[in-house]
Amino acid sequence: MKHYIDTETSEVYAYESDGSQDDFIKEGLIPISDEDLAILRAPTPDELLAQLPLARKAQEKRGVTLKGIRYAGNPSDRQALQEAISFMGAAGLTEFPKWKDSDNEFHADHPLVDVLEAYRAIGLQRVQLIQKESEYVSQILAGTLTDLSNLTWLSS
Repeated sequence: MKHYIDTETSEVYAYESDGSQDDFIKEGLIPISDEDLAILRAPTPDELLAQLPLARKAQEKRGVTLKGIRYAGNPSDRQALQEAISFMGAAGLTEFPKWKDSDNEFHADHPLVDVLEAYRAIGLQRVQLIQKESEYVSQILAGTLTDLSNLTWLSS
């Protein structure tokens, strides 16, 4: 594709590279390179700052996997874990007869200690994700982060 810009409106136009649409190119449009087009289409710092919390929350939702069982980390799942832990403590129980994990799999005789470990791991992971988000905000504001597509949220 060949790209042109209307310098008065900043509107970008695209035409076939083979010249078949050259008759439709409006007078006064300026040709722009692929590099210039990428710069024009790049999100603004404000747009990046608005997208960043959504990217962090997507990472939180993934949660943690302990002993082959996934525990999601989104707010509703964290709340469910907290309620289950509170109930088991109040009831003096140490094992769930049936546990439904975040992948909709059921587990018999699931230990409360595993759920507590997962809840703590999710909390720690959330702290790390928020710290990483803060670092990315600083980079966006400094102009050194202009694309959120390849962020590394957690080190392995």
